[in-house]
Amino acid sequence: MPFYKYVAVEGSGKKITGVIEAENKLKAISILSERGLMVVRVEEKKNPKKSSPFFQISISEIATFCRQLSIMISAGIRIKEALNILARQTVFSKRFRKVILEIALSVKTGDSLAEAFRKTGVFDSVLISMLEAGEEGGVLDRTLKRAADFYESMKRLQDEVKSAMAYPLFVLFFAVVIVLVISFYILPNLVRAFGTSIPLSPTIQSLLKANEFLSENWPWFSVLVVGIIAGIFVLMKSRYGVYIKEYLSFIFPPVRKLRQNMGLERFARTLGILVGSGVRITDAIKMAAQASSSPSIIRKTEEMVRKISEGKTLRDTFAESGVFPQLIYEMIGTGEETGKVDEVMERVADFYEDIVKNSVKQLVSLVEPLLIAGVGGFVAFLAYSIYTTVFQLQRSIGG
Repeated sequence: MPFYKYVAVEGSGKKITGVIEAENKLKAISILSERGLMVVRVEEKKNPKKSSPFFQISISEIATFCRQLSIMISAGIRIKEALNILARQTVFSKRFRKVILEIALSVKTGDSLAEAFRKTGVFDSVLISMLEAGEEGGVLDRTLKRAADFYESMKRLQDEVKSAMAYPLFVLFFAVVIVLVISFYILPNLVRAFGTSIPLSPTIQSLLKANEFLSENWPWFSVLVVGIIAGIFVLMKSRYGVYIKEYLSFIFPPVRKLRQNMGLERFARTLGILVGSGVRITDAIKMAAQASSSPSIIRKTEEMVRKISEGKTLRDTFAESGVFPQLIYEMIGTGEETGKVDEVMERVADFYEDIVKNSVKQLVSLVEPLLIAGVGGFVAFLAYSIYTTVFQLQRSIGG
């Protein structure tokens, strides 16, 4: 829905400004009038603020913020006061404290907490929908606590994956450094020591030409490398990123399976937390599909929502989609019958979280020897090329 910037007057005569989300301009005026405001001006805000892929709020900050705000609201502190207190806490980054102040200002001008979160442009639709449901049900403190649990579990899984991949990445970095040192420092110095008359193998000639080219053009080459890395980063963070990752994962089956299980874990956990917070099942499925970052699930979302709206059961809808394993549609069918879809989905998410952890360990155990073998093979090839060059030199001297 579009955003509208408004100027209005309170009953006390005080002029206020703010931003509201509504279906159209008339709806925006109607909402403001229901709040007891006299509307002076309403105009569409063409470009609502969006978060930059380079400066995103960390999951741990969101979890901590939700946890502390939940505790303060439970203790009876008013939302505006709680936000002002949190905005002064140094546990948050300077940028996040600025975001909290923006939320506090929006709440002060009459926006709901969910609207205030949405206007910052840095929070995902899952959290915003949870807040909307929590405000409507009068259980905002419990909703924020559930949100904190949700983001903490997400952060926990991310940390486990990063921790498991740390050693292979270190090996890869160390290998690249070794290859660069041999290729662009040791080898050129060795060739200079023997002089220019020695017969060089094609491999060593290529490395020396590359070394000469980089020595002459290193500033431009550095800019090119940084530009390529930044471009890849932005592309992967864009809406096309999930499709690129999906395509690349088909090259390596273990990675494809890992991505599938991670997508199912995120889908199940997001669906469980949204349904448990009071979000409509159709809306929850849409947001859970986006959170999964799985193109196959996203493509089936509209069809699934349509079938559920027509009265089909969750079990049959999930089974007919063809993208969910039997475990998920049988479990969600059980949850639908017992009225505990949220609890069932969170258990399914825990199950897939364990699978993801084990898959990462297996993938690491597979990648490590491949990295070591690849680096060892390249270094051995360089050593052989240098040895044959030196051997030919000795023969020419001896002859």
